Amino acid sequence: MKQFKTKINFLFCFFVIILNCNTSYSFEKNKSAKFQIEKFIKNLVTLEANFIQVSPSGNVSNGKIYLDLPGKLRIDYENPKNLLITCKGFWIVIQDREAKTTNNFPVKNSPFSILLDSTSFLNNQNIKTEFIIETGIISLKLQSQNNANQESLVLEFSENPLSLKKWIIQDSLGENTTVLIQNAKYNNKLSHLLFFPIDFPEPTN
Repeated sequence: MKQFKTKINFLFCFFVIILNCNTSYSFEKNKSAKFQIEKFIKNLVTLEANFIQVSPSGNVSNGKIYLDLPGKLRIDYENPKNLLITCKGFWIVIQDREAKTTNNFPVKNSPFSILLDSTSFLNNQNIKTEFIIETGIISLKLQSQNNANQESLVLEFSENPLSLKKWIIQDSLGENTTVLIQNAKYNNKLSHLLFFPIDFPEPTN
């Protein structure tokens, strides 16, 4: 009986050790992933890439995206060809080039505000961060601490080397818009003219 109890105790200790090792490994892996993302974001100045966008309804569109941090964004749709989104300050400007219409809304109401306003969001107490680590993939979910109903932004990176592969915008209803990043070029100089909206001429009578 004593020998049986000894075996039970040994097995219990063994499983405790394994659990602690796994917990420690998971902690170190999360810490390493956060360090990699922090370094990537800190060094990110510009991004130029092709993208494929998939809406919640399954509609697919594509185009080019440009980031110049902090504060500048251009999303130039090739399909449909009529849409252009630009930002170079406090406003996101959405333009329909076919209808020649312009709509503005504050950057702070956009999930992109996290990226455009600051590159140190991982240390911002107003932003909730959640890491999800799978084989070869690091996902980082970002959401306002003060507004649970605001859209969240998920950045997905590939490892070795670390590279931004896609982002997912999740609205307050839980529906996702996925943007796949292709042919990314980092930290090349971009013309400031890219981030100006189109100046539609006034209609003539």
